[in-house]
Order: sequence, then structure tokens, then C-alpha cells
Amino acid sequence: MSAVSVVSVVVAVVLLSGVFIASAHGRIGLPAMVGFVALGCGIAALDPDLLTAISPGVATNLSSIALAMILFDGGLHTTPERVRRAFWPAMSLATLGVLAQSAIMTALAHAVLRLPWLSSAMLGVAASSTDAASVFSVLGNASLKARLSDVLEVESGTNDPMTFFLMTVLIDLARTGGHGLRPLDVAGLFVAQMGIGLCVGLGAGYLGRKLLQTARLDAPGLYPAVTLAMALLSFGAAQMLLGSGFLAVYLTGVVMASARMGERVAVLRFHEGLAWIVQIVMFVVLGCFLVPRDFADVAVPGLLLACGAIFVARPAAVWLSTLFFRMGADERWFLAWAGLRGAAPIVLILFAVEAHVQGYIALVEVVFFVVIASALVQGMTVEWLAEKLGLVQAAPSESMCELLAVAREAAVMVPIEVAPGSPNAGKKLRDLAFPPDTLCYAVVRGGKAVVPRGSTRIREGDHLLVLAHEGAVNELERLFHADQVGKAEALP
Repeated sequence: MSAVSVVSVVVAVVLLSGVFIASAHGRIGLPAMVGFVALGCGIAALDPDLLTAISPGVATNLSSIALAMILFDGGLHTTPERVRRAFWPAMSLATLGVLAQSAIMTALAHAVLRLPWLSSAMLGVAASSTDAASVFSVLGNASLKARLSDVLEVESGTNDPMTFFLMTVLIDLARTGGHGLRPLDVAGLFVAQMGIGLCVGLGAGYLGRKLLQTARLDAPGLYPAVTLAMALLSFGAAQMLLGSGFLAVYLTGVVMASARMGERVAVLRFHEGLAWIVQIVMFVVLGCFLVPRDFADVAVPGLLLACGAIFVARPAAVWLSTLFFRMGADERWFLAWAGLRGAAPIVLILFAVEAHVQGYIALVEVVFFVVIASALVQGMTVEWLAEKLGLVQAAPSESMCELLAVAREAAVMVPIEVAPGSPNAGKKLRDLAFPPDTLCYAVVRGGKAVVPRGSTRIREGDHLLVLAHEGAVNELERLFHADQVGKAEALP
């Protein structure tokens, strides 16, 4: 039996199990992340030698790439307009808020675990990174008010670079014995990392946007290949230049989100699916590092630190960092409760494992405890709290992608080019005997889209986009027999 076939079967089982776990999450309300980690624990229990193949270095590299893909997907769903609306409160949460949370959690970790200050600081930093994707996954179809939604999304995309920077500084301190880094060195490193990440992210995003706007690709499946390539390019290039790859890849997604791309739905679907796949694989792999029986040893300190993170550190950080912004108490309390921990804290603490800092085994178990507790306690109540505080606004019960998927089953798109000398040229749209179940919803003229009305006159060279039921296509071909009628295709 070849190793390739075994790996193929294992990966297939893991992905299928992850899909069923994610589906069950929607029915019973249990956060999917908890199920993924439990699956990893189960696999490790069946094969204890698995950890010899998955070293902390492999897990860290895999998790870093996975987190980059998750951040890029978040960036694609966060347009520049949303960033502008939420910029200042989100930046305050991602900087001042992270520092405040880290300081509080450091003090708590030192008091509870009796670890050295440096090791405690690593735990404090790791436990301060939040994940908006977890929030929106547990909210289901409920729609937060735009301001809160924007702040949460932008904060989650920008606090990861901050926490990774702080962890880098702490690991450097651990390696040099607490010496060698002066405050000016730290400030210079911060400016360099964030500046390089900013420049690379904006540059790659601009390049990707130009490619999407100008490229005329033959196959729709090539558009996701372009966006994936730009995500990997921005992340890898920023890391090679010693900048923040996580900031770069998020900004690349944000800039590209404003591009006019012909296959937007396909691109968004692709990256949404990719984000789910890497989440499943990442949490299963990370779950392999846990030994459930060891949880008994860290249950009490882990519970104390989880309570400290949920009820003390996050609320204090939110109130401090939003002090000078116009927000109601209900919004602040919700932002505090919606600070769910996700993948980033575990990835961060794996860097401490690689560096073999003092007490790193306890750090891993406690951080896992805090993340899982956050997912269970906050994840299962955040939707209830949003409704209780009146922060949910009315929204369609189905997303745009689901609605388009239904429409694709019932309608097709028919492109029609009005030929020179066509008898239909010069006529108003309302004078044409369009068959039932059809609608001319756009006229493309001279490279510009015209929203048609009944009084719109058709000109030679116009391209009509007609939405039609499949049964009406033959009648459309008869009506425009003198014109160029293209092949009826499903909606994109």
C-alpha cells in the first residue's frame, strides 16, 4: 500500500468529517472549530505516532498559510468603503486594545500559572487575537448593524499583524536572554514590518485589481487562480522582505474586493470554500497536539484564564480603546462579548513551542483551553446577545450567493448584438414583442452599461443582455433573427 493512497484516504475522511461537523454546527449551535479540534484529538489517539510526522515546525508553517488564506477571504468581503467607515475604532481596537488585553492577560497568567514574565507575556499576546469569522459563522443569517459588522471585520483583519509582531519581539527577547532589544529597536521593527506589509499589500492588491479588470480569460475557473496567486504572492513577498505577510495578504484582499471582475461570485465561492478547507485541516492538525487527559492538569488554571480573557481582559480593552468614539454601551458590550478567539492564538503559541520557551507545554494546553472555552461560551450566546441588545437589522434570509444559485436553476442569460441594418435598430424597447418570462436588464453600449427603460432606443452595435426562461430562448431567436444571438448560458 503506497503512502500516497493512505494520505489520500486520510485527507478525504478528514474533509468529509469536517463538512458534517460544520453542517451540524448550524443545527445544534456548537461552534465548528470545537468539532474540528476534537476530530484531531481522536485521530491522534488512534495513532499516537502521528506527531512524529507532524512536528511543531510543520504545523506552524501549515497554520500560517491557512491563516493567510482565511485573512485574504476576509479581505475580499471587506470593501475599501467599509474600511473607511470603521477605520479609527477598528485600528484602536487592533493596537491599543491588543496591548491592553495582552497586559491584563500577562498579569493573570503570571499570577495563575507562576510562569516567568516572558512566558506569561507570550500567553497574554496569543490570547488577545480575535477572529471575526467565528462571530459571523455563529450568527448564521442574522445581520449585525453595519457599523458593528465593519468594526469587527476590520479589527480581526488588522489585530493579527499586531499580535504576531508582539510575539516576534517576545521570542527575540527569549533568545537573547532578555537583552539586546531597546525600545527604539522595537519601534523601528514595528514601522518596518507594518510599512513593508502595507506597501506590499497595496501594491499586490492594485496589480491584482488591474489584472482582473483588464484580463479577458477564456475559462471562468481562471479568475480564482489569479486571486489565489495574488494572495500567495503578497503573503510570501512581504515575509521575504521581513514585513508582515498577514497585513499584506489582508490588504490585498481588501483592494481586490473593489475590482470589477466578471466572475465575482465564482471567485468569492472559491475562496470561501478554500477558507473552510484550510480551517478544517488546520484545526484537525492542531488538535493532534492535544492529549485530552492532560487537560485535567490545566483545567483549573485554564478555566480561570478563560474567565479572565472573556470577562475582564476583552471588556476592559474594548472600553479603553473606544473611549473617544461615539458608541453606545450596548455596542461596546457586544464588541466585548464578540471577541471570539479562533485560529490565530493557537498559531501564535506554536511559535513559542518552536522557540522552546520556558513552560511552552503548559502554554499550548492553556491557550487551547482559552480558545475552546471562548468558542463554547461566547460562540453559543453571541447571537442571543445581539438580538437581546437590538443590534440585529432586518436582512434577507438567504445570502446573495444562495439566491443566485436558485436563479441559475430557473433562468439563463442570452447575449444579443444588434447588427448593422437590423430592423430592430431605432426601436424603443417597449415596442419590441419580447416573449413572456424575459427581461432586458442591461444594454452595453460603447463599453458602458445602460440601465434600460421602456423608452430606451436600441442602436446598431448595442449588446443586449436578456434574462429569460429556457423555454423562451427560441422565441428570442425568432424576434432577433437579423441580429447576432449568442448562446444561452447559466447565470454566473
